[in-house]
Amino acid sequence: MGFKEYQLRLEAYKIRQAEEERKLALQAWLNQNVQATKGSSKHPKPKYTKFEEFYDFSRRIDEIREDFEVGYQGSSRKKEDIGTVLANRIEEFKRLKKAGKIIPLKERRLNHD
Repeated sequence: MGFKEYQLRLEAYKIRQAEEERKLALQAWLNQNVQATKGSSKHPKPKYTKFEEFYDFSRRIDEIREDFEVGYQGSSRKKEDIGTVLANRIEEFKRLKKAGKIIPLKERRLNHD
């Protein structure tokens, strides 16, 4: 067995293990969901409302694939800071406006006849 085949089999094994972890986590979540609460004793609320809050399977698979696949970017990428997103959008707006692809609001003619 070559090294690449070994790596592929190891990745497949770890993904099977993650599936087993998901099954165990689901069972634990179901047990916990019945028992765990937050809030006052008079008005208890479940601690987790969704299973994904308890165990994020897709994030776990992404972690495994990042270990084995060079350049892999998972579907659940880290969320960018809202300030960074806003700054990037403002720069994109300025670039499009300079290129003439955005017409300023004052120059638009809306016909409401």
